[in-house]
Formats: sequence, C-alpha cells, structure tokens
Amino acid sequence: MRTTLILAGLVGLSTAPVACKKNGDSQAPAGECGGMCGRGTRCDGKACVVDYSQDICTSQAVVEEEVPMRPPITSWGECTLDRNQLPKKFVPVDDKSIPQYDPNRTRTLDWSAGDEQLNEPVLNANMREVEYAINECLAVAACYNGGSLKGGRIDLIISLVGKTGKADAVSVTAGPDLQVFGIVPCVRKAIANHQFPTYNGPPMTVKYNIEIGGTE
Repeated sequence: MRTTLILAGLVGLSTAPVACKKNGDSQAPAGECGGMCGRGTRCDGKACVVDYSQDICTSQAVVEEEVPMRPPITSWGECTLDRNQLPKKFVPVDDKSIPQYDPNRTRTLDWSAGDEQLNEPVLNANMREVEYAINECLAVAACYNGGSLKGGRIDLIISLVGKTGKADAVSVTAGPDLQVFGIVPCVRKAIANHQFPTYNGPPMTVKYNIEIGGTE
C-alpha cells in the first residue's frame, strides 16, 4: 500500500526578527567640526552629517540547521508480521489514560517559562518517527484484516508540553476504513509514547495529517 503524506499547519512556530547591527564609533578625522561629531555621524566640512556606513540594518536570514530525518515511508499498512505469532483474538491497545485534545480546556501557565518553540525541521523529523510507529499500528491491523487496508485519511492534533517533550493530549480522526482493529487507539498511544525534544516555552499545538491510498 502506497501513500501520499500531507503536512498540515504547525501551530506555534516563530519567525526571525529584524535587527540592526552597530559597527562602532566612526574613526573619521574630526576635521573642522572640532571633534563634536558623535556616534553615527562624521564631519563633512564644518557640519556633522549622518554616517550611514556605521549602521548596517539587515534582515537576519533564517538559517535552519539540517535535522537528520528518516526516509519517507513508501508502503503503509502492509502485513509484514507472522500472522501465526499474533493472538488469535485481536485485543486493542488501551488508550484510556491519554486525554483527548480539547482547545477549550483550562491550562495552567508557567510564568517562568521562556518563549522558545520547536522549529519546523525538528517537528518534521520527530513526526517522521511518529509515522513509523503509526505504520506499525497499520501493519497489525492489516494482518487481522486479510493482509491489507483500504485507503483513508488520518488527522492528528497533538498538545505538546515543552518541559517534558511529551504530548499531554492527543486527538486522532480516521476515515471509516481506518477505524478497524484498533488503529485509532494504537495511533494515539504511539504519539503519547514518543519523546519530542524539550524546550523552554509555552505548549505547542501540532496539527498533522496522513493520506493513505487504498488497494484496488
């Protein structure tokens, strides 16, 4: 089974600010100004004029580090397990301890936290790891479903806590054909088990979706 991966919006990403860099005081001769010209100016004849060479105002280029990432998954939901090693009766993963994402729930803010957030490359690399765990859920379901799964879309909403690097709430919505053999609770558990990098900042909401192409 092959899929197309669609990356949804990642909420909470920050942008680089615009900053001006000062080079230092002008080393131009005092000239006829009697040394009266201050920082950012120079003497031109008998007058102090602005020295634009001292102020270099540029937009800081966003240089994002390359983050190692596993290759994309090209085959989703294939039964690669030995069916004889699986329990005869399917038992779904228990996800009752994982809260559902609720945008209206009350949250306690940590006023000592900074404003750091995970950037998009780091989130993408971690979500790729989550994809591999999700594919394990699909593989088990496929084995119980005759060896394959029909297509559909899986939507994820993750509430991520910076201090722990863990999801404290996860919602998973799947198409009808992907609600078989415990796929949804298994996916929720896979996300809750993943260790994201910690950061010093407020919680982040990550929205992500995967489009899975079905077999004919």
